[in-house]
Amino acid sequence: MKNIEPRVERQRLVIEARYSIVINKEIVKKYLFDLAEELEMTIHPDLEEPIITSATGKSDPIHDGWEGVIFWVESGASIYVWERLNFLTVDIYTCKRFDNQKAINFTAKFFGTTELEWCEI
Repeated sequence: MKNIEPRVERQRLVIEARYSIVINKEIVKKYLFDLAEELEMTIHPDLEEPIITSATGKSDPIHDGWEGVIFWVESGASIYVWERLNFLTVDIYTCKRFDNQKAINFTAKFFGTTELEWCEI
């Protein structure tokens, strides 16, 4: 992809994984806060709490699970969890460089992943 605005530093990492733990609203919240700390991001002062919702019971049961987003001064991260499939996707987008491997290793350990793929965009 062509970089049409080279004056703006940005990095995007997408992680997809199968996980082995029980995930609930508090786990999603803890992951997002801990990810910010792990990557040395600053939680946005206007939105100090992650936004976490559940799709359970609102559509096709395959989509039962959780969605969460946290806003950082440097941009943010989102997570989507499909409970019935033990599958999750994390999307990290920042205007500050971070260590991809640190984010990948942290996510793998936090969720006890059994399979993991990632891509920097």
